[in-house]
Amino acid sequence: MSDSTQFGGPRPEEDLDSRLLGEGHPAGLPIFKKPIGAHLRNRSKVNSPSQLLILQELVSFKASHGRWRIAKDLVGLVRRGHGGEKDESYLDKLRRETGRGKTESSTYGLANVAGHQVVLYAMNWDFFAGSLGVVSGEAFQAAADLAISKRLPFVSVYASSGVRQHENFAGLTQMTRMVESIRHYKQKVALPQVAVLLGNVWGGVSASAVPNADLILATSGTNYGFAGPNVIEAFEGLSVPIDSQSAEANLLDRNIDVVLSDVEELVWYLGEVLSATTLPDKVHALTTETPSMIRNVSIADQRRVFTFGAVGIHGPRFDDAAGSVALQPASVREERVRDDPDALVEQYQDLMTDANRIDLEFIVRYGFSDAVAIYNYVQEADYKRYPAIVGAFAKIGSQPFVIVGTQSSYQRYGDSVIKRPANPAPEDFAFMERILEMGERLGLPALFVTDTLGAKPTLESERRGQSRAIARSILKGIDYSEPVISLVAGALGSGGGLATTPMADHVMMLEKAMAYVAEPRSAASILYKTPEPTHDQIRTTLATMRSTAQDQLELGLIDEVVAEDANPFETVARVHAAILRAYVELSALSEKKLRSRRHDRIRGLRAFEIIQD
Repeated sequence: MSDSTQFGGPRPEEDLDSRLLGEGHPAGLPIFKKPIGAHLRNRSKVNSPSQLLILQELVSFKASHGRWRIAKDLVGLVRRGHGGEKDESYLDKLRRETGRGKTESSTYGLANVAGHQVVLYAMNWDFFAGSLGVVSGEAFQAAADLAISKRLPFVSVYASSGVRQHENFAGLTQMTRMVESIRHYKQKVALPQVAVLLGNVWGGVSASAVPNADLILATSGTNYGFAGPNVIEAFEGLSVPIDSQSAEANLLDRNIDVVLSDVEELVWYLGEVLSATTLPDKVHALTTETPSMIRNVSIADQRRVFTFGAVGIHGPRFDDAAGSVALQPASVREERVRDDPDALVEQYQDLMTDANRIDLEFIVRYGFSDAVAIYNYVQEADYKRYPAIVGAFAKIGSQPFVIVGTQSSYQRYGDSVIKRPANPAPEDFAFMERILEMGERLGLPALFVTDTLGAKPTLESERRGQSRAIARSILKGIDYSEPVISLVAGALGSGGGLATTPMADHVMMLEKAMAYVAEPRSAASILYKTPEPTHDQIRTTLATMRSTAQDQLELGLIDEVVAEDANPFETVARVHAAILRAYVELSALSEKKLRSRRHDRIRGLRAFEIIQD
């Protein structure tokens, strides 16, 4: 997330017709900046050894019989004593540690998380600061092998100062050993491999096992990075800002997926992930007659409700925080008749600002069951700020889905709420790609949800490879091996919107959604060769570019338009039914037939007639 992300759209009380369209960022609105210190307000340091004991007790951990120790020091590194101290060899230090009743820094065994048996591997800071050595690598490899042999989820808990200096290159190679163990596990077992950061995690562990996990979780108070503050300061000659490598800061930079408040919440969350991603022993195939289990409110004038609570990082629970203030979106205008020349302008503006429209979180929360969010949100004084791209696992019946896409944020204005569209950056697309890799390995169908005016148009994003990130995301979506359903819930803008809308197996748009090669102001500036197109130029561009959902259906670019209702819960019920119908049809196809059908579909994305001279 950038320090200069703007969210736009007019205030509810302003006259929309009097404003020029453009980028969703009209002038006069406050700038969204990263919270400085606010997200760390309730942060405290983690006592990793004691927290690990609590965790192991909560999950009824039973250690494996395998215990290894260093029998002979083959490297021979010596720490020279000074001021009367004796020289200390590696074996001397090991004897001193074991003499105090401490054993090696890693252990593994079986555990039970919310009724799910798992293999648990854990590094303990209480021995050599959790440093990674040959014994740790041996234990990790044994843990992965046990998870493979028993076909169980593999949860690894880390607290580590990095590779153990006394073992030199032999210790360093344990990074490769851990990566290979994860690769082998993922090749053999279609179940989650979850990394848990519980305390400080530096150096070799941060750059090997952790990033290769399916999900990266941390408890508040954890610090995480490759180079620690002292190393960075020595290299750069500049002091490192306090807490800049905290789990919370890493969450905002998308290096960590979810931050939990404590070990108890961590165990709850692990149970939710395992429940949402695994099929029951007896699989019941979905049919079009599968009864809906969604929470639907059918009051005619029902509107969405948003909660604004204490400043800080919240989630990933879907239930509302205690003590929060509940608000409804700003009231919307009466819909104009479709032949009104300004109707499309208002429709576009509503896509940017109407918080009563459904979004990914709303669909997951009310259109599925057993839903678990793979994200936190940041609560600021008047903003509920989400990552630009979020992910979730959830079920229809007994069938799990992986759900990814753009997520709007929301701004409070007095007693009302308006929507702020998402603008994904490279790290957002990288997150989506990684969650899809997990979903594909677990054999889950994918639902993509799109509502964005486009990828974040900043120099910072360009330098970090925005074009590459978009291209890789498009490829990941159309190469996904399981059924792919795409839903345009609001705006689909430019390549950034296409990256979260695979033109794969079944593409739907909500009735009032729109799709653009570039949002109207940008398109007009290109067509009229001016950085400041007039209001009429923008309106004309919007009115003649065939951007509505019905247009895309008539052009043969999408498969279905889902009717919308003033009640967002009714709209979600229709989306739920459409997803179910599409999945039942697609799930009947073999992977070979699915890929062949997808290939033919993509080759036929023309809309225009083509003649060959």
